Amino acid sequence: MKRLLVTGLLLGGLGLLVLAAWVAVRSARYIASEVYPPRRPVERPPEEAAFAGLRDIAFQDATGLQLKGWYLPPKNGALVVLVHGLSGNRTQLLPEARFLAEAGYGLVLFDLGAHGQSAGTVSTYGDREAAQVVAALDFAALQPEVDARRIGALGFSLGGYSVLKAAAQDARFKAVVVEAAAVAPAQALQDELGHWGPLGLWPALEVMRRAGVDVNAVRPAQHMAALARRPVLLIAGTEDPWVPEASLDDLLRQGQGPWEKWRVSGAGHGDYLQAAPEEYPRRVLAFFSRFL
Repeated sequence: MKRLLVTGLLLGGLGLLVLAAWVAVRSARYIASEVYPPRRPVERPPEEAAFAGLRDIAFQDATGLQLKGWYLPPKNGALVVLVHGLSGNRTQLLPEARFLAEAGYGLVLFDLGAHGQSAGTVSTYGDREAAQVVAALDFAALQPEVDARRIGALGFSLGGYSVLKAAAQDARFKAVVVEAAAVAPAQALQDELGHWGPLGLWPALEVMRRAGVDVNAVRPAQHMAALARRPVLLIAGTEDPWVPEASLDDLLRQGQGPWEKWRVSGAGHGDYLQAAPEEYPRRVLAFFSRFL
């Protein structure tokens, strides 16, 4: 009987060790896939009237990181910088680019560092990416067709965090649309992995530490407060598990706008154009029309 008890305890302990190892490995692999995202090929959009004049560009951020993208001159003097999400590239926002271009807006679409055709190996939840968005702004402001007083930005998810932080740092962004980005990355990490306790968090934090990623460097509420009296449109899907209503409301409580939010009925993490094919372009265009 005693031998059976000891055997059971040993097997139970071994099982706990196996579970702990599984949690740690799963946590590390999950974060590694975000810090070192897989690259997707960049395919040029088909020839069509909306993108007539689209040209390849390359520019550098303040650290010298080379970024690749496309530039479309505006017809109305105003320009929007479009910033994609994690593991995407500049082609992710081509549907938005199309209706903006048809309305006369110029565009800069570019691959964030470690994505698409841009240099870099590490993604930082919008921290270093914010400087890359500012570099795109620098490029746009130098173009002769662009009125530097009429530059805005639209960013999705990782791009949303990047745009929000960039606009907080650089007042040349006159209006920004922030999509699917409201919960601070540090809080999202806690929500995603914290239920496993230290075994869920420590391996993830170690992956980020080794990559030089500061998960606390992106603070949407603080960035939003820095945008007081500059226009912001927050967009998220009603079915998006990563952007609860309360997180959007928290951002809106950080100061005074003109700020507004729109929950896209039936949409998840993105796919707003599919969920609201008429209302989504109408709202985005109306926003930029008012403020750019």
